[in-house]
Amino acid sequence: MRKSIGLHAFFVTSALSAQAADLGVGGYSAPPAGQTSAGDFAGLYAGADIGAALGESGNVNTSGYVLGAHVGYTFQAGRLIGGAEVDTLTSNISSGKLQTAAFDQNFLSSARVRAGYVFADLALYGTFGFAYATTAWRDASGLDRSTVRGHAYGFGAEWSPIRNIGLRGELLRYDFGAQSYVTPMGGAVLKSYTHLLRAGVHYRF
Repeated sequence: MRKSIGLHAFFVTSALSAQAADLGVGGYSAPPAGQTSAGDFAGLYAGADIGAALGESGNVNTSGYVLGAHVGYTFQAGRLIGGAEVDTLTSNISSGKLQTAAFDQNFLSSARVRAGYVFADLALYGTFGFAYATTAWRDASGLDRSTVRGHAYGFGAEWSPIRNIGLRGELLRYDFGAQSYVTPMGGAVLKSYTHLLRAGVHYRF
């Protein structure tokens, strides 16, 4: 008799436990596929960017827009994140007319490391790395093109309400050293920098 009562209690307890698990009571219930819990920023990602640029070449202001793509990898340990990213951007950054000359920056690219901290589904991070750009100096007598190299650094915020999608905003500064440009009429030595405010979206694999 006692054995029969014990077996009956066991089966009732097992059934109640199974129902509680199905309802997510008293334990962890995995989220649907593709919607891992917020705060998971780890993995390989790729996406697109658009932004506006303000800078200086010599003593003259430059401005324009950028459009491009990025790819990177993030690892995560608790609330700490780190990783690396490369990007490439086409641009129409220009000084406009400088009396009889003009300066243009047509292409920006960088390879950077990132590190930051996660608050629920929001990550704040800093970034630093190497950068280069294609530039041109032109006057009435001709055009001189060059590739300039320097550093890119700044900070950003990424919002990821679901596992696979990341939305972000970044403020970056591209610093380039002095570069000589020569044309038949003369030339110039210009040191340039660019402040870039951009927004981006990427897919995390």
